[in-house]
Amino acid sequence: MNDVATIEPEDRVPRLGERTVRRPPPGFGHVLGAAAGAFAVVAVVAFVVEVASNDPTAPGVGFDAALALAALVVGFRAPGPLRAAGVTILVLTAPIIWFFALFGSGGGGRSELRGLYLLTLVTYLVLYVVGWTRGRAILLAGALIFLASWVTFEVAGNNATLVPFENQVSTPFSVPRSSGGTGSTLNDDGTSVTFNNENSNDDAAGAALAIGLAFLGIGALLDRRRFDGSATPFIAVGAIEAIVGAAVLGGRHGALAGGLLAAAAGLVVGVVGAHGRNRRGSTWIGVLTIFGGLVAVLVDIAPSTAAGIGGIAAGFAIGLGVIAVWIAPRLGEADDGGMPSGAPAPAPPPAPPDAVDEEPPPPPA
Repeated sequence: MNDVATIEPEDRVPRLGERTVRRPPPGFGHVLGAAAGAFAVVAVVAFVVEVASNDPTAPGVGFDAALALAALVVGFRAPGPLRAAGVTILVLTAPIIWFFALFGSGGGGRSELRGLYLLTLVTYLVLYVVGWTRGRAILLAGALIFLASWVTFEVAGNNATLVPFENQVSTPFSVPRSSGGTGSTLNDDGTSVTFNNENSNDDAAGAALAIGLAFLGIGALLDRRRFDGSATPFIAVGAIEAIVGAAVLGGRHGALAGGLLAAAAGLVVGVVGAHGRNRRGSTWIGVLTIFGGLVAVLVDIAPSTAAGIGGIAAGFAIGLGVIAVWIAPRLGEADDGGMPSGAPAPAPPPAPPDAVDEEPPPPPA
């Protein structure tokens, strides 16, 4: 039997950098730098709108590309908050550049929107694997969002919307803008954009749900292999897609179906978050979705009397409480902040280096 030690992901240098295995700690200065980068993008776009004539294609592509190039140079030479600003600039300018290139002249249809999705997706992936930006979760998250948008766009067909996710978040219970329903769509002629105001179809919502579940599964697998940084975008985007897709798909068939399907999606999100390491956000989002879905069910089936509503709510309370008591030990959750039963005690902290070679103090006289 070989005595070769097993190398955990934390003990090796991943090809895409340590950010794939570790999530960076929050830093106020770095977040302020990101905000500064966002305002830089707003300033450039406003300048383009001011100086452009009827066709902002050239100034839009030129000025935003120059800003992105400056962000790459600054991020390469200046780590810290300025690098955080550079990442934000790159994330925001990627779709803006392609939008000006494809839609700047005022025309555009399905083929141009397809190009916007795919070109932005490829840009994010290149930045994720090359240069000082490699391994950054925000770039992978952007790629996943545009991948999900493109797949949903293709599945929706003529009902695809101009704004990503507009179909998924417009529910059957929304007030229609006109007799045609809600939502804006693109013609299939590839040349013009029209707004025929139709709701999302079942295929698009089902695609969003399937994509979300697939992303959650990949995120759970990466979490299991201790690639926390890479798992985060899959879980975050997967949670959004799964919850929205479930709510819209079920909601198109009634509030009861929408509430139950949303609660089921929330359960999946919560379990994935609970199995991960320090994924409080995913766990809370899953539980809140379960609660919201059951509230929708309660509103739909509630009788006219307060006693009837109270009885159903009490049943939900007992059911959720029983599930909580049953599932907590199976997920290895600690009791009231302590160590889970059967878990090894934490190792004592190492002695400080300057105290290792010190002799013990003499006994008292």
